[in-house]
Amino acid sequence: MERLKAVSHPIRLRVLALLHSSELSVCQVAEILQVPQSSVSEALRELRRAGFVSERKEGRWVFVSVIPGFEGDPLLKGILMEALRLPEVEADRTRAGMVKGQAIAVVCGKVQAAETKEATRV
Repeated sequence: MERLKAVSHPIRLRVLALLHSSELSVCQVAEILQVPQSSVSEALRELRRAGFVSERKEGRWVFVSVIPGFEGDPLLKGILMEALRLPEVEADRTRAGMVKGQAIAVVCGKVQAAETKEATRV
């Protein structure tokens, strides 16, 4: 039940679709999805709790990926097949190519600047 709940939100599906092919930093995920980093962190917390993703820290950056071996999991495989059909996921994949070409420090700087700007506007 916990696993189904974890994928019941569109952002979590989009995160899984992004991570199924490669590891990304939390900042990269936020930039690709064009959502606040706090939303990505919440989505990742639920996906981690359900056992779909893992994280590792490298210096200042946190990297996330689908837990190895889950590619053969029938539930995850079915979920990913459906998620990859979402129009938003196609746009995410296009943005991912651009974001991956940028240094992580640059991406994280943009994400943090956008959040600071948003916080001062509220």
